[in-house]
Amino acid sequence: MLMIPEDDADSLVHARAKWRGQQTFTLVAQDESSPRTIAFWILENIETAPPEKLHTALDDALKMRVHTPRKKAD
Repeated sequence: MLMIPEDDADSLVHARAKWRGQQTFTLVAQDESSPRTIAFWILENIETAPPEKLHTALDDALKMRVHTPRKKAD
């Protein structure tokens, strides 16, 4: 059985989605399009998502933007 730390929100969300049979798509920092993809998600959800979730998403995008090395998707 896979053990997920309680403070690993990404893994917990992924595990719950898989348990419900939902399709998932993962973004990683090395992908050049990841920060823009997250920024688009923020734009689409700015009116409805909780502020903390929006702040976390922006923080993730900013961290991904400076990650090295970055590359085009394979």
